[in-house]
Amino acid sequence: MKKISILLLGCVGLFSSCSMDTIQRGVLDDTEQLDFDYITNLRNFSVYSALRGRTVGSWVYNTELQLDQFIGMANNGGRGGNISNGYLTSSSSEFSGAYASLYSNIANVNFLIEQCESMLASGSLNADETVEVERYLGEAHFTRGWDYFWLLDHFTNTNEAATNAENALGLQLVSVYAPTGESSKYPGRSSLKASIDFINEDLDYALNALTNYETNVSDAFCTAGANYLSSYAVQALQARMALVIGDYETAVTKAQAVIDNSNYSLAAGDAYLDMWYDANVDELIFAPFVDKNEISDQQAFSTCQGWNYWWVDPSQCDYIPTEASVYSLAEFEDAEGYLNDIRFYAFLGGQPSPILTESGTTQTYVFWKYPGNEDLDKTTTMYDNTPKPFRLSEQYLILAEAAALIGDTKTTIAQDAISDLVKARLYDDSDFTQINLTGTALLNFIRNERSKELMGEGFRLSDLRRWKQGFNRADEEYTINPVVAANRSINALQVKYADDDYRFVWAIPQSEMNVNPQLAGQQNPGY
Repeated sequence: MKKISILLLGCVGLFSSCSMDTIQRGVLDDTEQLDFDYITNLRNFSVYSALRGRTVGSWVYNTELQLDQFIGMANNGGRGGNISNGYLTSSSSEFSGAYASLYSNIANVNFLIEQCESMLASGSLNADETVEVERYLGEAHFTRGWDYFWLLDHFTNTNEAATNAENALGLQLVSVYAPTGESSKYPGRSSLKASIDFINEDLDYALNALTNYETNVSDAFCTAGANYLSSYAVQALQARMALVIGDYETAVTKAQAVIDNSNYSLAAGDAYLDMWYDANVDELIFAPFVDKNEISDQQAFSTCQGWNYWWVDPSQCDYIPTEASVYSLAEFEDAEGYLNDIRFYAFLGGQPSPILTESGTTQTYVFWKYPGNEDLDKTTTMYDNTPKPFRLSEQYLILAEAAALIGDTKTTIAQDAISDLVKARLYDDSDFTQINLTGTALLNFIRNERSKELMGEGFRLSDLRRWKQGFNRADEEYTINPVVAANRSINALQVKYADDDYRFVWAIPQSEMNVNPQLAGQQNPGY
């Protein structure tokens, strides 16, 4: 048998030269006998290595720098400049890198699924190996569902899911490993409905497979901080997707199922601070394993680098939180008037930090949500952290928003969910009172809390698109420090998004449009 490269997906013509910092590289050799060990290695590469790489770095911070909660400094060296400054075209590397990487891994996972199915059908596995390979199949379907959902949430207008799913453009769907250089065989974009159905089928398969494994073999991965996927991680992604596409009943059901697992709990007080240093895992539903000895590139797990280059110069800060972001984290006070929101300390360090501007060194609030784990930094301080793709707090926010949008019959659920979250984020909750807002006031409160809690975690593009909420950076004051205000990027300050701005949906990369005749006329509007 020949060696099979699992880097490129020839079947959809993805030949982009640009790449993100986390594209997986390598070749698996199938000249060896396809046995259980081979399948295990393939699973580790295509599932866990891939998931770990795509939940950190630019996969997280690109959309955050694109939008309204952060502003670039004039001396940022151009890092992230195009996406932050609104210069988005179908040739933008942020688009092509993600697109190529995801479809490459979809090819890998398709190959894994086929090999697992072949091994199970062959009858060559013993009983223990059989149940493990059935589990691998569930993990593979989850990973393919994850990849396609990421594409769906960035490259399609998910707001059309509830009203125009049959006619709106979805994704290029590939479910078999069949590389080809014949462009006539490359798929065009499916409907949005077909894409949603495909992802739901993958996640349903994953849920059934992992639930079966947990019921009959082991539920050890249904605990906080688990390094392997569980049925609860699947339901967390199902809840996330359901909210995005407007399926609020499903969002409520899935988020509630995760919250009801008593193995998870919201981190409070100093435990919340510790979580960002990787010391606390109570609210982590899934945390891919990271071994510093596996890190070949010192920036492989750094998300901090999107904002700060402190390992180069302790005062070098490329992007800072806007004044509105800073003040949002200072909203809650205790009875004596002291700042009472743990997120102010976790995300901003609790006090101004020195930063370097074109006018010299000054001080302001910087984004310190990814402080780094000393155990992962091998030779230089590069601020590596364990990825945190699913936290319990997100499930509370999904439950609250979806329940509020359903309306009267679920208002109490929404009030309880957001009350539980806010209470957990206060250092001193002795004066906390239940949130009893209703209607639009409740929904706005929930969205404000979501904006704070998930700041810098890669959700902002999806959220603002769903809420149809534009922004105008030119209207943003910065009274915290006049020197900093004068040293913000002039180009970044000119960025304005309408409520339905076309840039809330990313472009299909021009490199893909050029090689695939089936994509003709299927570019997203505005590009």
